[in-house]
Amino acid sequence: MADNFSLESLGSQYGFSFIHYSGKAYNSNLHIDKNLFSIFMLLTGDITYDVEGKIIRIKPDDILLIGNNELHRFIAKQNSNCEYLLLMVNLDFLIKNDCTAFSEMVFNRTPGENNVISADVSIANGINEIIKRLDRYCGEKPPELCVVNGVIIELLYNLNKQVEKSGKTGSNKPKVNDIIDYINDNLTDDLSLDRIAKRFFLTKQYLCKIFKKNTGYTVNKYITYRRIVLVKEAYSNGMTLSEACYKAGFNDYSSFYRAYSRIANKSPRKDLGGK
Repeated sequence: MADNFSLESLGSQYGFSFIHYSGKAYNSNLHIDKNLFSIFMLLTGDITYDVEGKIIRIKPDDILLIGNNELHRFIAKQNSNCEYLLLMVNLDFLIKNDCTAFSEMVFNRTPGENNVISADVSIANGINEIIKRLDRYCGEKPPELCVVNGVIIELLYNLNKQVEKSGKTGSNKPKVNDIIDYINDNLTDDLSLDRIAKRFFLTKQYLCKIFKKNTGYTVNKYITYRRIVLVKEAYSNGMTLSEACYKAGFNDYSSFYRAYSRIANKSPRKDLGGK
């Protein structure tokens, strides 16, 4: 979701949050919503999402799915307004409500692939109406959480059914998906191009070519973004920025500072308040 919004959420202690936002659209930084599966439906406005380096234009009634391990950011048209509905479901919700069978769209979808269910499809299958009904139930004062839970489960069931029907689960690019998983699992280790290429029996040139083609990022830029997300997470949990940058795999604070300043166009001290 976009940074700096003044939002009200419902039921996060129950494993989900639901947001109905209307107002000025703001950009967000690249981030990962760890342990959350997000369902975003635009009602009005002009919004673009960057998901794993792929730019996705969102139209009203399109549904955007963002998994718990997908690097993404919200891009707003300058000085524009928007209205959207956003459901963020904790992965524990699937377990507690015995609906892990509806998780194909979460766990078996390639990062950055098949993130959008078009407006035509969502309307034809009644999915957008389920989300709007969820909005109405969440707007009741007080909301009946047992009913809200039921509608969320209904939504997950229908979304998963649609994803399975379209045949868009699983990876048609297993090599790139495996490389992404390897990077994410080894962020604090040596992730030189030589090491990654050797691990997957590729030349460095071919590794760079297929990675950029399928993600939109160079290998090194993707690693840097991921490590910066890890620094922010460690810093928010009480580490100093110096400690956090080492934990995230940067060689030293100077290399972290240069990378952060280049990406964010501001120093980490100014942006995060650290030293």
